[in-house]
Amino acid sequence: MSLLLEKKFLTLTFFNIIANLTVPLTSFADVAVLGQLESHTFVAGVALANVLFDYLFWGFSFLRMSTTGLTAQAEGNEDSKESFQILLRSLILGVGIGVLILFANSYLEKFGFSVLEGEKEVKSAGEEYFKSRIISAPATLCNFVLTGWFLGRSKSATVLVATVIANVVNIGLNIWFILFLDWKAYGAGIATSISQYLMCAFFLVLLFKEKDRFLQVYHKIQIFSLKGYTSLLSLNSDIMIRTLLLITTFSLFRNYSSGLGSETLAANAILHQLILVGAFWIDGAAIAMETVAGTLKGNNNSEGLKKILKMALLSGFVISLFFCILILLPSEILFELFSKSKPVVVLAKEYGYWIAPVLLFGSFAFIFDGFFLGISEGRILRNSMIVSSIVFFFPIAYWGKIQNNNHILWFSLSSYMLGRAITLGIVAYKRYFLVRQESFS
Repeated sequence: MSLLLEKKFLTLTFFNIIANLTVPLTSFADVAVLGQLESHTFVAGVALANVLFDYLFWGFSFLRMSTTGLTAQAEGNEDSKESFQILLRSLILGVGIGVLILFANSYLEKFGFSVLEGEKEVKSAGEEYFKSRIISAPATLCNFVLTGWFLGRSKSATVLVATVIANVVNIGLNIWFILFLDWKAYGAGIATSISQYLMCAFFLVLLFKEKDRFLQVYHKIQIFSLKGYTSLLSLNSDIMIRTLLLITTFSLFRNYSSGLGSETLAANAILHQLILVGAFWIDGAAIAMETVAGTLKGNNNSEGLKKILKMALLSGFVISLFFCILILLPSEILFELFSKSKPVVVLAKEYGYWIAPVLLFGSFAFIFDGFFLGISEGRILRNSMIVSSIVFFFPIAYWGKIQNNNHILWFSLSSYMLGRAITLGIVAYKRYFLVRQESFS
């Protein structure tokens, strides 16, 4: 059994890493292609607009996280009915929230850019990007659900194909719209929107192939069960609070960066994109942890989960270490791919080494996230994030803002990742290692 679990974990990790390599390419391509323009204003503008999209889109990424864990538990218990109920209820939530965002988009834009700090030209570029990307809201949220459902069923290869297709199209459209049609920030947003709808269509085609399995249980499914939605929303509320605090942390970091000037904001945006790439590498193991943890909870196999958790922690650290070495050695050449602005490249190189502590500490935090998401312990994740944000991040970040010091800002982000790793690690050790447990009940 142990060897089978390890093989499953490593297989899922491999496919997840390959799939995740393409996920940050959405914003990576936006920044890289816009960086080929003469002005760094467009890169800074997209970075500013992405603060809003972090709240509007990633704020609802609980649709992916909760769907993965709950589906994995249903699959581990061989409950097809529950698996499809989770999918349909989550899709209804995703479509509903996405449509509401579309209706409120003008108010969200006006309020968001009135709060964010930035130079007039930077805000103008950000608003153009916002207008063209906001139309992808329903597709983006449905993609969260569909990605989570296929991952929960251990179909990482399916997610890999969907993300590769969407992001290759996004990159191609970015080049066409920005460099050839000169649509600048607006073109970057349109390219992303088209790629999201294409990804959603691809998922729905694959979902249609599940119709025979669905027809076997459809008469038992209760889509509009109040109890089912209450349970789903209870878990989602904890994960949503956790995610909103995560987004707020990075948003404050970027907003404080904007107070240091557009060049520093652009440099930090480049480094942030690289951290996102590294985080998605590590998330290959973290998402595999979610799937395996959920399945093991469904099977009531706590001993197997402990073994996989140890393996996942080691895997995450090795992946993060390898990524840091790969990125930091040729740093200046890499930064020049993102921007033609020499001052921006110089600043990115000066602060680039902060990528290492952020990702090395973060590797443990990400794996523990996957562990607790898989067994649907949203409250633990919420509490850890509250402590990490308020104690480990905000006081240091605010100090950096007052001192007008970007190194202190980066130190606050490193401290934040360390706080997440410590708080989650303590709970995991006390609850699942210090005391021997025979079951999850």
